[in-house]
Order: sequence, then C-alpha cells, then structure tokens
Amino acid sequence: MNQTLPWDADALWIKSRMFIHRGMDPDREFEEQAFWAVAALELLGKAALVRISPTLIANPEDDGKSILMASGAVEYTGIFGSVQAKAIWSRCARAFRTFNAEEAKKIAAGRNEYIHSSGVGFDAVPPAQWWPKYWAQASILLAHLDEDIEEFVGPRAGEVEEYLAANQEHLKRRLETLLERAKSLLSRHQAGALTSRLEAEWTLFTLPTYRYTEARDCPACKSVGQVGGDEVMESNVEHLGPSNPYTNDPFYDEVSVTLDIAPENFACPTCHLILDEPEMLDEAGLNDLFEAEGDPEDYYDGPEYENE
Repeated sequence: MNQTLPWDADALWIKSRMFIHRGMDPDREFEEQAFWAVAALELLGKAALVRISPTLIANPEDDGKSILMASGAVEYTGIFGSVQAKAIWSRCARAFRTFNAEEAKKIAAGRNEYIHSSGVGFDAVPPAQWWPKYWAQASILLAHLDEDIEEFVGPRAGEVEEYLAANQEHLKRRLETLLERAKSLLSRHQAGALTSRLEAEWTLFTLPTYRYTEARDCPACKSVGQVGGDEVMESNVEHLGPSNPYTNDPFYDEVSVTLDIAPENFACPTCHLILDEPEMLDEAGLNDLFEAEGDPEDYYDGPEYENE
C-alpha cells in the first residue's frame, strides 16, 4: 500500500474540499463554519505552494529534516513538520502577487481563540462581511491550482459567486473613496483650507522608497505618480556583442539586462494618493508588471561565472 506524503498536492486539495464542505454546511453555526473554512484555506495555500516546490511548506527548524524529505533527498520517515499558517500566508503573497497575506491573517484571526479559549473567535466581523473577504483570497489560490469554484464547493458555487461580487463591489467603493479623498485633500490644500494638522501631514509626505519604480498616471488627479517594487519576477538578458574585439568568448559579451518588476505600491506626489494593497492596485489597473534596467554585473557575478 502506497503511503500518501504530507506534501502531496492532490491529497491537500481533497482534504481542503472536505473542510470547505463542512465550512459551508448551513446546519453549523457561523463560528464553526469559519473554523473549517480557514482550515480549508490553509490547505489550499499549501497545495498551491507545493505545486511550486514541496520545500515551501516544510518546517525549516527541525535541523533540516522536513526540508530534506520534501526535497526528496531523504526518505519520508513518517514525521514531517510543516510551517505555520502565518508562513503559508506570507509565502503565498510572495508567490502569487494578488494574494493578500495581511487580509488572510485577519480572516484567520479567530481560529486560535475558537480552539484555545472560551471565546467564539469569529465574532469580530459579521458573516456578511467575512465571507466575501474569505472568497476573494480563496479564489486566488484556486486559480493557481487550476481549479474552479464549482469543483471546490459543488452546487453552492452560486453562493460563492455572490460573495465574490459583493467583495468586488466593496473594492470598487473603497477605491472610489480613496480617490475622492485624495482629490478633496489636494483641492483643500491648494485653497489653503486644510486644518493645521492635515497641512502638517501634507508637508511631511514623501514618496515610498523602492529599488525599482515606473511613472504611471494617477487615477485620482491625473498627474504623474509612480508604482514601485523590489521583487524581480523575471530577468531578461540580451547579448549585445563582444566588448573586446579581439575575442569571441561570450563571457566578454556586453549584455543588457531587463527586469520584470511586480508593483507593490502606487504613490502620487501631487495629490498624495497611496495604494498599497494588491486588490486596490488591481482594481485601479495599476498591477501590471513593469520593466526596469538591471545591472549587468549581477549577470556576470552569477553562479555560472564563479571561480572554483
């Protein structure tokens, strides 16, 4: 009998489906529904990360045993440690750009209280607000698993679609509010009508610092703002020909390095609009990758050119 490995993506997916069906059981109280739904979300995150590499869910603090097993370097011993939920959220956010780790933490915040204390745990956010936020994150992981909502929840897919539509409307309203506030503050600043506190805050405004930036039109005031990010999604190297005319060794080629950067933030120096959530960048149409110039030295210093 073959043993199912703890990092088996299909097994994680099946277990997640089992948990979400418990979570959507109408005969359960909301707190119990939310508990099972959060467990399902964590398993979805693990399954999506395992698709990239099983080592992404392995606990690094057991002298490397779990990482070695997940990598296939040693045989599975029957004891495997996986990372905590907060690490799953963080790694999903880095691997899947539109996944919001902070939102996932808020969604899951009541689980420990539900298990370990006398509190119900999930009473901070009403169900009508909790479920749209939940499905906004779950649908991102489903997409990266190449699965659809109907496959995940069966005949209750229509209910999920309503939650997703509600969340989209919420995002739209939030963005409209942020844009209107930025325009209002700019107008009041120009008219000298800001309070002393707001004027002081306005004066202290600085653009966030990122390694890579690109100019983008501001969706609020239509002036030029910038998107910024530090994460390189892909490097593209173009050989321009030998820098030394007396050799054809490709090591001495001049190269041009172009980087694809994931936006993490939009900021406008004119109206001081800040958008720093993946959902807001996406809703505003500012979430596309942008190109930046890389350093050829990084290319030459790569592992293939290191001295033995």
